[in-house]
Amino acid sequence: MPSYETPEQRLARIRQYRTHPEPDLSLAFLSDTFKREVEKPFRQLGDLGALWNQFVPEHLLEHTRLESFSRGVLRVVVRSSAHLYELDRLLREGLKTQLIEHHRGGTLRKIMLRTGNID
Repeated sequence: MPSYETPEQRLARIRQYRTHPEPDLSLAFLSDTFKREVEKPFRQLGDLGALWNQFVPEHLLEHTRLESFSRGVLRVVVRSSAHLYELDRLLREGLKTQLIEHHRGGTLRKIMLRTGNID
């Protein structure tokens, strides 16, 4: 006696061989990029940001932005050349030494200033 299958059973059997994996619609592919471009720089600048806010005078603080910290070099963007000159003068007068002494993270050797947009 031949066994007959219902259309639903036949469809279920065929689907076993014709299934395609669901496409990955998550943003998981961004996790490495996020760690590299956001999380790591934030961790590196985290304690430096607090020190920067503590030691830099308030009238200069609003005209600066910490850009990056890599290989012992802190890069700072300053809004104008006048502010850059004043900040450079403060760094040479002892602000750099204070930041280096109080920094607990990686070795801070140098602070590079440049003018640019801080917004």
